[in-house]
Amino acid sequence: MKYVMMVVVLGVAGYFVWQQQQQQQQSKAKAAASATAKAAAAPPPIFVEPSPLVNAEDQARIIKSATDQNPDVRWQAILLLDKMKVPQAYDVMFDRLHHDQDTDLRIKIIGLLSQRGATRTTLQPNPNDPLNPNTVTEAVPRDRREADITKNLAGMVRDFLPEIRIAALQSLDTLGDYAVAPSIMDALRDPDERVRLQALKTLNSLQEKKAAAIEAERKRQEELRRQAAAQKGQ
Repeated sequence: MKYVMMVVVLGVAGYFVWQQQQQQQQSKAKAAASATAKAAAAPPPIFVEPSPLVNAEDQARIIKSATDQNPDVRWQAILLLDKMKVPQAYDVMFDRLHHDQDTDLRIKIIGLLSQRGATRTTLQPNPNDPLNPNTVTEAVPRDRREADITKNLAGMVRDFLPEIRIAALQSLDTLGDYAVAPSIMDALRDPDERVRLQALKTLNSLQEKKAAAIEAERKRQEELRRQAAAQKGQ
C-alpha cells in the first residue's frame, strides 16, 4: 500500500513539473512571437543622414577656387559653397561682390543673394489680446544673415557701374524690405537714366507690396472683431 501511495505521489509531482515546463515554454514562445511582430511592424528608417560630400580640407580648396582667374570657375565655386550650406559662403559672396573684376559674376551674385535673403512675415496669436496678434518677421529656412545681405545689396546702389546699380535695385525689390527705401531714393539722383527708372520701378513695387500687406492686415483685423462681437452676442 505504501508503495502504491508513493507511486501516486511521484506521478502527481511529475505531472505538475511537466505542466510548469509546458507553461514556461509557451510563455517563451509568446514572447518571441511578440518581439518578432513588433520588429516586423516597426517602420524602416525614413532618412539616414549621408556623409558630407567634402571634408573641411576640401571646403578650403573650394573657397580658394572662388578667387580663381577664370570667372566661370569662381561662379561654380560660389554655387557649390551655397548648395553645401558652408557657413563661409556668404562671406565669400560678399567679398566677390565688392572686389571681383567681372561684372557678370557680380550681377549673378546679386541675384543669388536676393533669393537667399528674402524674409517672411507671419502673424501669431496674442493670448493677452486676441484682436492684436504678434507680428513675427523671420528669414526663410537656411537664411540667417538677411541683415548682412540687405546691407551689402543696398551698398551696391552706389557702385560705380550702372549695371550693378540696376541689378542691386532689382534685388532690393525681390527682398521686399521697406527699410531700404532711403537708399533707393538716393538712386533717383543717379546720373544714368536707366538707374533712375529702375529706382522708380522698385519704389512702386515696394509700395504695392506694402499697401497689399496693410490691406490684408486690415481685413484680418475686421474679421477678428466680427468674430469677437459674434462670440460676445452669444
